[in-house]
Amino acid sequence: MSYYFEVKFRYRVIFEQEGGRLPQLRQSIITGDWVVFAPERAKRPSDYVWKAHQKQEKGDGCPFCIESKTSSYPERVRTLDKETTYTVPNKFPAFIEDPRMCDPKRYKIEDEFYSMRSSLGGHDVVVVRDHDQDLPRFTEAIWDDILETFTDQYKHFKDMCNVEYVMPIYNHGPEAAASIDHPHAQIFSSIIIPNIVAREISYTKQRHDDRKECSFCELIEHEKEQNLRIIFENDDFVAFTFYAARFPFEIWILPKKHQSHFTDMKGNDRGNLVKICRQIFNRLDVVLNDPPLNFFIHSAPVKERPMVSYHWHMEVAPRLTNYGGYEMGSGVIIDIINPESAADYLRMGQKVKNSAKQT
Repeated sequence: MSYYFEVKFRYRVIFEQEGGRLPQLRQSIITGDWVVFAPERAKRPSDYVWKAHQKQEKGDGCPFCIESKTSSYPERVRTLDKETTYTVPNKFPAFIEDPRMCDPKRYKIEDEFYSMRSSLGGHDVVVVRDHDQDLPRFTEAIWDDILETFTDQYKHFKDMCNVEYVMPIYNHGPEAAASIDHPHAQIFSSIIIPNIVAREISYTKQRHDDRKECSFCELIEHEKEQNLRIIFENDDFVAFTFYAARFPFEIWILPKKHQSHFTDMKGNDRGNLVKICRQIFNRLDVVLNDPPLNFFIHSAPVKERPMVSYHWHMEVAPRLTNYGGYEMGSGVIIDIINPESAADYLRMGQKVKNSAKQT
């Protein structure tokens, strides 16, 4: 054994004798992606408690306050008006709805080397009317209006030429790319299937071909048997920290019934989704002091028939760490808290005492 490797081996022995936890690789059964867990890089739960930012006050400076003189969205451009929300086209869209979308010449443009397409689809904003509302304290009525709007938009874009995918998202906090404090969700509709979703569909289809089981249904069954990562559940939904989490405190919410499309919900399904969403976001607020986060919904492509191998779900991604060079260069994420510990903190439901200085 060379001197270099002998020193490294001795260090590992000392590390283990002192109670250190060695890094661990875990693979997602949904995408096949690998994640590294290195819990020794941040041992204390207090490392994750967030320092709350000062929220912008409502008034003339807010483009989403309807009564504001500087509102960007007068009544004539608002759609899907509901009691607690309204919907408008994004002022700076990533995908543009175009009546000429069905023209194949506008759909695909290529030169001799590169390929590109016009960024067609739709980009809408679902605005909560009350500026002073906040995601962790949304009422049942607000959640119900938001989720109903998501359903409306899924159905709208299903019949639109060339639109393949609809993804609702919510950015909470400036560190999670929320550029406006006024609470709002967004709905992206595009002529492409997003990369991560395409990997989910492909990998779970492959597993279904091998095992004759839906990976998501297997995941729910396994999580309920182990009961290590489940935080909340009700008759129709279960929420747990994900086994191969890419982010500290990453949470997945899945319907217990096999449903490939978000629009497959029936009866009390949406009401129970409202309840578990309220529980999850309130608990993250209590334990981590209202951390910045994103949530998004992955569903089967809108024009796809019911899929036996795919299962719609919501992913909640707190933004508590930044990616470094290895993550950016390899695509392999290093997480610094294992999901079992994260689930323990969230189940306890007590604010983690912050012994570390916030920066």
